[in-house]
Amino acid sequence: MRILCLVIISLLFTACQKQEEQPPAPTPAAQLQPAEPTAAEQGVFQPRRVELASSALPIWREAQESKPALVLMSFDPFLKPVPAELKQRAIDLVAQGSADDFARHGSYFRADPVILPNQTLSAAIDAGLFSKIYWIFPAKNTPEQLDVVTFREQMTEAGFFSAEEAAALTLKDAAFSGVLRGLPFQAVHYLAFPEVNEPLVLHIDLSFFRGLYDNEIKTPLYDLIHQAASTLTQSGWKPLVTTLSYSTLEGEIALETRFVLSNLADILANPSLLAAEAMPPAWGLRAEGLYAADMFTDSKKLELFHKAAVLAPDDPTALYDLFQAHFMAKEIDQALATLDRAVALDPGYAATYLALADMALTDNNPSVTFDLLNKAKPFFPYNPFVDLQRADLLLQKGDRNGAIELLETLKSAEWSSFYRSEMPGEIDDMLEAAKNPPTTDEKADVQ
Repeated sequence: MRILCLVIISLLFTACQKQEEQPPAPTPAAQLQPAEPTAAEQGVFQPRRVELASSALPIWREAQESKPALVLMSFDPFLKPVPAELKQRAIDLVAQGSADDFARHGSYFRADPVILPNQTLSAAIDAGLFSKIYWIFPAKNTPEQLDVVTFREQMTEAGFFSAEEAAALTLKDAAFSGVLRGLPFQAVHYLAFPEVNEPLVLHIDLSFFRGLYDNEIKTPLYDLIHQAASTLTQSGWKPLVTTLSYSTLEGEIALETRFVLSNLADILANPSLLAAEAMPPAWGLRAEGLYAADMFTDSKKLELFHKAAVLAPDDPTALYDLFQAHFMAKEIDQALATLDRAVALDPGYAATYLALADMALTDNNPSVTFDLLNKAKPFFPYNPFVDLQRADLLLQKGDRNGAIELLETLKSAEWSSFYRSEMPGEIDDMLEAAKNPPTTDEKADVQ
């Protein structure tokens, strides 16, 4: 694997140095993307997609007056407590923050984090958004195998429940019931969807499917999508708000599974897509390609993904699949051009630039790393660590003026005293090194 990475990075380095022409976009075939549903076809869910779970908070706030329950479908219940030092700021952010405020303060990869994604539900509870919590959790064991003692231990060890709250949890009909931070709470096995009669907000995180998936042979992803969509559309629920979070932007969930949430959202918006004959052809080709990958037939996978991208040239997932196939086949020019097209259609795939930059840095190609970080920067405007790495690379290249400009901007940022107390000092050290480089004699002494 190490040799393969070196070969790929070497090819990547060559590709980044050349001004390659973009291959022409395939000629669109018949309409192969999910059609816009008619009024009669529209589902009751009207899903709204966000990148991180924390970004759903201002959308959930829209339903607050109805005192709704939250139905959460996720592997992670997002119940990590907000630190006491930040709790009031978090409550204020939930109560009044805009989408842009959450983009600035809703992730660990920020200068001033306030609510981390894994604290999302805790922040919502602290701010009084919900009257009851239903957590539908994915599980590979059966409902009959659930054990309340084990669940109590897991909840207390994770810090989600106090010892007293956990001790009061009971198990009945595949649901753990109790009181969490003053609210009625149920954690329900995904095969035992609860009946919810009160007003509700529904949130689905991509990690829900991670908790069910083994491989394309045992648990095909499209079967899991179909199962979840079928259960939801038959549930009788009429959510006031439906949100879905990808959790792929900063590495929480693998980017190659991003399509799962996109396709689920398409089906919830247009339940007629549940019929086999209504499935867009590109989806079927993707399913075949995923199966081929698990059967170690990479050439077949490349063929299927290329065919899907031709059939659906405006489907970013089809293009991202094709990028991956080109990349693993060491067709680097085609891979990068295809990735650029995928990112143009779905900026969520821009996280790949950061992953490739890390690979290039690991394999000692700082020039390639810098080029890839430059590509990534517009898609991560509030992530200061992209610029911090760019400044470090500029210093290595001897571009002190460029590094100083970036570092001065970073120094003026509002850095969290709780999460980022060390950053102002580190930036000052970098600025000092940039403004006062060692003399020739000092370099000789170091050597």
